[in-house]
Amino acid sequence: MNSVVKVLIIGNGGHSKVIKMMIDKSINKTLAVIADDTFENCIHKNNITHMPLKQVKFNKKQYEESIIAIGNNDIRKKISQRFSEIKYATLIDNSSVIANDSVIEEGTVIMPGVVINPNVRIGKQTIINSSAVIEHDCKIGDFCHVSPGAVLTGGVTIENLVHIGANATILPGIQIAEGAIIGAGAVVTKNVARNQIVVGNPAKELKK
Repeated sequence: MNSVVKVLIIGNGGHSKVIKMMIDKSINKTLAVIADDTFENCIHKNNITHMPLKQVKFNKKQYEESIIAIGNNDIRKKISQRFSEIKYATLIDNSSVIANDSVIEEGTVIMPGVVINPNVRIGKQTIINSSAVIEHDCKIGDFCHVSPGAVLTGGVTIENLVHIGANATILPGIQIAEGAIIGAGAVVTKNVARNQIVVGNPAKELKK
């Protein structure tokens, strides 16, 4: 029988509520500690141990794995680099459907109701949010966030630090370059350049 793994959550915002729920549902993980710079005002119940971020270090007696429960891609990357010695958990909600040949790297969180179909690769510290659909042959980089209800149709490539808005649809074979932002509800019909922001149906660049 597998032992239960003690998990540290880094982050004290709304996203951490969902991460805590997923850990509570898990059969092999338990929440041990929450760390945040605002830990004195932790939104969670008082029976959970809190600590400030400056005290975070590898401590197997307190916790064995960690999850960065922060939705902002850039902040998640900075924290991952700051605490690079920590082992990061891959957390997959048990209501999600994941193809057996999918590759999901460490620190990535697959939230409730997600569907990931065959031959998908997802990088580290990425969030696939509730009810998103990742179709066959998609590749998603590191430190990305695919928001609730978004759909990546077949063969889509997403580079690092990309944000896909809620209910956006990315059509087959599209490539989205690093740092791009796809607005909520957008329908992306052509490739998106580095750091470009696109919105609408069909998606067009948001004029600055």
